[in-house]
Amino acid sequence: MRKAFRIMNELRSQSVLCDVTIIAEDVEIAAHRIVLAAGSPYFHAMFTGEMTESRQKKIRIKEIDGWTLGILIDYVYTAEIQVTEENVQVLLPAAGLLQLQEVKKACCEFLITQLHPTNCLGIRAFADLHACMELLNLANTFAEQHFSEVVQSEEFLNLGMDQVCSLISSDKLTIPSEEKVFEAVIAWVMHDRDVRQEHMAHLMEHVRLPLLSREYLVQRVEEETLVKNSSACKDYLIEAMKYHLLPAEQRTTMKTIRTRVRTPISYPKVMMVVGGQAPKAIRSVECYDFEEERWFQVAELPSRRCRAGVVLMGGVVYAVGGFNGSLRVRTVDAYDPLKDEWCCVSSMQDRRSTLGCAVLNGLLYAVGGFDGSTGLATIEAYNAKANEWFHVNPMNTRRSSVGVGVVGGLLFAVGGYDGATRQCLSTVEAYNPNTNEWTYIAEMGTRRSGAGVGVLKGLLYAVGGHDGPLVRKSCEVYDPTTNAWKQVADMNMCRRNAGQLLKYLKHLALGFCRVCAVSNLLYVIGGDDGSCNLASVEYYNPKSDKWTLLPTCMSTGRSYAASLSSSGAVENLELQLTFSRGLTHAEVEVLRPGAASLWARLEETCLSLALSLSLSISHFTTHMYPHATFFTLMHTLPHSVSLV
Repeated sequence: MRKAFRIMNELRSQSVLCDVTIIAEDVEIAAHRIVLAAGSPYFHAMFTGEMTESRQKKIRIKEIDGWTLGILIDYVYTAEIQVTEENVQVLLPAAGLLQLQEVKKACCEFLITQLHPTNCLGIRAFADLHACMELLNLANTFAEQHFSEVVQSEEFLNLGMDQVCSLISSDKLTIPSEEKVFEAVIAWVMHDRDVRQEHMAHLMEHVRLPLLSREYLVQRVEEETLVKNSSACKDYLIEAMKYHLLPAEQRTTMKTIRTRVRTPISYPKVMMVVGGQAPKAIRSVECYDFEEERWFQVAELPSRRCRAGVVLMGGVVYAVGGFNGSLRVRTVDAYDPLKDEWCCVSSMQDRRSTLGCAVLNGLLYAVGGFDGSTGLATIEAYNAKANEWFHVNPMNTRRSSVGVGVVGGLLFAVGGYDGATRQCLSTVEAYNPNTNEWTYIAEMGTRRSGAGVGVLKGLLYAVGGHDGPLVRKSCEVYDPTTNAWKQVADMNMCRRNAGQLLKYLKHLALGFCRVCAVSNLLYVIGGDDGSCNLASVEYYNPKSDKWTLLPTCMSTGRSYAASLSSSGAVENLELQLTFSRGLTHAEVEVLRPGAASLWARLEETCLSLALSLSLSISHFTTHMYPHATFFTLMHTLPHSVSLV
C-alpha cells in the first residue's frame, strides 16, 4: 500500500492523472480526488456529496494559507509530516479543518512536550480556541502545578481579569504558601495599575488570606496600598484576622472558600532508575510504582551510560556525561516523562565522568570530573531554552569525584581527588553565579574522598569517606555564617561510599494527606568499611549530637545504591543533597522509620529519601506531572544510576 501511495505522489508531482486543483492564496496544488477523499474526511464529503465543489476542477480554500495546505496534502500522500515550533500553530487549525485527526493529535503531542512555565498559559488558550481538550487539560494542570514560576511570566501579566480569577481560584494550585497567590495578584494589578486596580476586590475574593501567617497579614497585606484603598479588601483582611483570633479547634466552624486549604492532586508515587553498572554500563531504565508495588520498564537510554550526572530541570530528566564502558563521554540525553521518550540534546564541550551536577538559577552545572586522563577544574553550564552549553570560570583546584551542592544561592565543591598530587582533598570552594567567581572557604579538618555530604538547617555536613586506605567514621559540619568547620559526633562505624538520608519532614496541610512534623535527621545508609559492604543504617540527631544505629539492617550490604520514596503529592519541598559516586546496584528498598520491619513500604504520613552512595550536596525537589509525581535527586550519580 505504501508503494502505491508513493507512486501516486510521483504522478502528482508530474501532474499525471490529476483531476483537481486545490488553491490557497496564490498557490495551486494539483492532486487526485480519490487520494484526497481517502485521506481526509473533509475532502471525502466535498467530492462525494452534492456540493458544487464535487464538480469543479479548481477549488479554492480560503481558511488555509498555501504553504500549510501544501504540507497537509503532502501528508495525505506520504503519511509523513514534521511538526516544529515554526509550523505547529498553523498546522493544528488547518488539520482540524481538513479533519486530519492524526496530524492534529501530533500537533497536540508536540505542544505537550513544549509546556513550560513561560508558555503554558498561551498553549492553554490555543488549545481552548481549537477544542483540543486533552492539551487544554494538561496545560491547565501544568499551570496549576508550576504556579510559582508561571506568575513570573509575561503571559500571566497579560491575562485578562477573568482568566486570572479562574487560575487563582483553583483548589489544585501547587504553592509553598498562599503568599504566592497574594503577590501574584499584586504583580498583575501593578502591571497596568490605572486600568486594573478596580478589579482588586474581585481578585482578592479568591486569595485565601486566612491561610497566611499573622505576621505576613500585618506586615505585608495590611500595608499594601492596593488593599488600603479598597473597603472590600479590608473586609477580607478583617476576616483573616478573625480567623487567627479563633482557637484552633474552632477555626473549622468558619467555613468560607478562603479558609479552605488548597489540595494539589495526589499522583502515583514513581521512582526511576537510570542506566548504571550491572556490572558494565547499561541502557536499562526502570520505574517502581509504589501504588501497585511493581517494577516496570520505560524507554531505554539511547546509549549505555554510567558514572553520569542525572538531574531534573524544567520537568525533563537529564543524563549528563559519564562512561559508556569504553570512553568518557560528553553527550547528554533528555527524558520526557509524558511521552516516555529519550532524545539527545546539545553535548557538553568536554568529556566528563565522575562529574558533579546540580541545578542553580535555572541552569544545569556540570562540575569537574575525569576526562580519562586527568581530573578537571572546568565547569560548564547548560541553558535548556537555548540548548547551549557554555563554560563559566573554572574551579581553583582540579576535582574528580567531587561533592557538589547548592546552599544559599552558591554552588559548593567539597573535597574530592585532584589527580595531580595523588591526594584526597580537604579544600572546599564556592561559586557565586552573580560574580562568576570561585572562592575558597574554610578547609575541612580532614581530607575526604568518597564522603557523604548533606545539608541540614543551612549547615553543610561531611560524613565519613576515606583518605587513601584510611576509611573514616568522623564527621564535621560547616556553618556558612561563621565560615568554620567543627567536629561533631563520630558515626558508630567507619564508612565510605555510604549514602545519606536527609529527613526534612514538616506539617503539610494539603487536604488529601498530612505529613507530621518531625525533627530533622541525617541518615547514613550502607556503604563499605574498606573490606566489605555494610547493611547497617544509622542516623544523626543534631540536637543530641548523637548517631544511632537502627535495630534492623537492610536485607543485604550495599554501597553506591540509592532509593527514594514518597507518599502522594506534596508542596514543593527543597532538600540539599548530591552525590560524588554513582550507583552500582539497581535494587531499591524503602525505609519506614519506627516500624517493626524498617525496610518496608512507606506510610502515608512519612516522606523519606534513602541514598546508599557517596553524597555531596545539591538540590532535591518535587515535580508534578499529569501522570506522576517525580521526586528527583538533583545531582549526579557519576558512577551509574539516578532515581527520580
